[in-house]
Amino acid sequence: MKIIKGILSLFWRLWFALCFAIPFIVLLPITIFMTLSPKFYPALYFFLHRISKFMIYASGIFPKINKEHKLDPRKQYLFCSNHTSTIDIPMMFFLSKKPISFIGKESISKYPIFGYYYKRFNVLVNRASLRNSYAAFEQAGQKIKAGQNMVIFPEGGIVEESILLGKFKNGPFRLAIEQNVSIIPITFADNKQIFPIKYTKGKPQRARITIHKPIENCSEYNIKELKNKVFTTIEKELIRYEN
Repeated sequence: MKIIKGILSLFWRLWFALCFAIPFIVLLPITIFMTLSPKFYPALYFFLHRISKFMIYASGIFPKINKEHKLDPRKQYLFCSNHTSTIDIPMMFFLSKKPISFIGKESISKYPIFGYYYKRFNVLVNRASLRNSYAAFEQAGQKIKAGQNMVIFPEGGIVEESILLGKFKNGPFRLAIEQNVSIIPITFADNKQIFPIKYTKGKPQRARITIHKPIENCSEYNIKELKNKVFTTIEKELIRYEN
């Protein structure tokens, strides 16, 4: 039975990949053109949002979203979520109709097809280099000043399945304080079970998500206070979902 489940999971993951690749390939001439200039990013994001929506529903994932607060489309935010799966990125595209940019690992730029688009409009970080990390957060600050919503996974990468919530890095919270941008904590409760690291695991199911209330006036916090506030918000929600 375990072998059968593993084979079914593998086939489902292949189907998930096809649901992502086919729309991208069909729209390739249009979307490639849109990568030529930053001014085209809102138009490109229109397609990214809808491709992610198609991919998620077509693969049998059904998001159940709990919104604690109606976000103001006129404001900009720094979205911080737990990071347990590779589908966290398309799920963020799914959630936000307004264009977002990610602060993410440099290695993502090497992914087939998606990597090309990712590196064009997002901030890439090589955490092995302090100089690169500093430059990346300077770039992120410039994007925020320009009015761009940003997404960052404060754990710094996908954590092991046994870990409920990994230790947070300081960078996202230093950025929020320096730019005085509001943070929106987001909790992904089921992404780990839907699309785990192991290729022989995973299945389509509902995906429970909580978009928490914004934490405003971040410049009034110190890094430790702000980091603990976001961590506690997500941790409590994960525990609530598990119970």
